[in-house]
Formats: sequence, C-alpha cells, structure tokens
Amino acid sequence: MKTVIFTRTGFHHASFVNRLQERFEVACVVREGYPESPKKGTVLSALRSIFRKDAAGLIHGERFLKKFHESYSAGFRYHPMLKEYLRAHFDVVVEKPGTKYLNIRCGEINSPDLRRYITSFNPDIIAVLGSSVIKPEMISLPSVAMINIHSGLSPYYRGTWSYGWPIVNREPEYIGVTVHHINAGIDTGDIIFQTKPVLRKDDDLNAIFLKVIAEGIELAVKAIEEISVRGIVASYRQPGKTGRLYRMRDFNFEAAQACIKNLEEGILGEYLSRRQERDSKVKLFGYVPPVIFR
Repeated sequence: MKTVIFTRTGFHHASFVNRLQERFEVACVVREGYPESPKKGTVLSALRSIFRKDAAGLIHGERFLKKFHESYSAGFRYHPMLKEYLRAHFDVVVEKPGTKYLNIRCGEINSPDLRRYITSFNPDIIAVLGSSVIKPEMISLPSVAMINIHSGLSPYYRGTWSYGWPIVNREPEYIGVTVHHINAGIDTGDIIFQTKPVLRKDDDLNAIFLKVIAEGIELAVKAIEEISVRGIVASYRQPGKTGRLYRMRDFNFEAAQACIKNLEEGILGEYLSRRQERDSKVKLFGYVPPVIFR
C-alpha cells in the first residue's frame, strides 16, 4: 500500500520517517515547520497573564520556562539513551529514490495546494506524528486510513503534552501512547493500538517522552503492517465525555514547575510500588505489550 507521512522537523520526527521508510512504500513525506514566534494563547502569553502584577515573578517564570524548554522540550535530543530508544536514524531524514520530500510552513498542512499535491499520489494510508490539527478535507484523502501517534492515552488525556500532564496531576498510571484513526476531533478517533512504556523510578521527563514516542512509532508500524496485509485493522470507538483535553494555552510556569517537582520527589517510584493497583483503573483499547525495555 502507498503511504504518505505528515510530520514535523524534530529528531523523533526524523526517526519516525526513517523507520516507516525501512518497512513500507512511502510516496511522499511532508514535514511541517514549527511556529516561528509565540502568538496569543501560547506559553509566553499565558505566563505573562499569570504574573502580570508581579514583574519579578514574570522574569523568574520566563527564565524557568526557558530553562525547561532547553532541558526538556528540546533537550531530549541529548539524552544518553536516545539511540537505544529510537530504532531508526534520527539526525537526518534518509531520502529514498522515488519518494518526494516536501517542507512546509506551520499551518499549511490543510492548504488547498497541498491537498491537490497529495491527491496526485493516490495514498492508501497517511501516517501522522506531530502535525497541526488536520481538517476533514485532508482526512478524507487516503483510500484506507489516516492514522496518528498521540503521545498520551486517549480518551483520558488528549491534546498537547499528554505525557507530562499525568505527572503534573500525579497520575503516572496514565502515561502511555495511542495510535488511532484521525477524525474531526482532537485525539478522538477510533483507537487501533495502545501501550504503556516500561518506566523506571529514576526516569526524567526526557526518558519518559522518548519511551512514549519510541513505543508509538512501533505501534504505527504494526498498524500499517496489518492494514497492508488485511486491508483493514481492528479499532475501538472511544468512550464519550471521558478524560481531559489540554491545549498549548493550558501549559504554564506552574505546570512545568509541578512536573519537575513531582518527578524529583519520586512520583514514579511511588507509582511503581503500587503499580498493579494504580493500573487497574486504566482501561486500554487494542493493548499491545511494550517493546522498549531499556
């Protein structure tokens, strides 16, 4: 089956592309850039809203978030286990003969021009990791499926930073990854596979993120393999009105601070000591055992 990839330009996105190219016929890879500058509703504006009456607090909060971004949001690429978690090259996309590679700006994923371009490939599957929200006109393009890797367990945690919010909320039992069909909602499509990574009590936020993404990429490979062989893959409708939806504007200094504080105070060790009890309240759909054990 002919596959198209929608993703971004980060290290883990490159690994996603390279891993799928190892296994499948990829017709086109679309890499969407990140936002060029903060806009209303982003982390910075939310932070300023919180500290608008406290200039000293504003400066402290901005410095903390800058350090947080350097150490975690972008810092995972320096993790010593990066090569062990990601199973394909991550430093550069390996361009294959016969595959088209297209870089677009943030927000252009739904443009009419791109839609016409992708239509020319007659894709059976579009596999997505990290793009902007995709509109119905684009969702309808593949003949078989458009699937997404969501770095959280739907429906419990949907939207952005879904591996971090369970730590903020002291619910590490909800750290996991979902591969699902894309629909018009945000991470609400029918679930194909889910898994939970093998956590260690001393994992930092980078290790958690990399484990979630690495497991998600392998679930996407499994889903595409099943579709390629059978022409279809089993899926499960998500329960309605369950869980939380987080957007970029929800992330702020307090959330980042709570995340790091909870990890430093041993929240993972606390969870692991009662894992069976804590996991019993988490219902998974299409469960596949984790494959990354390091």
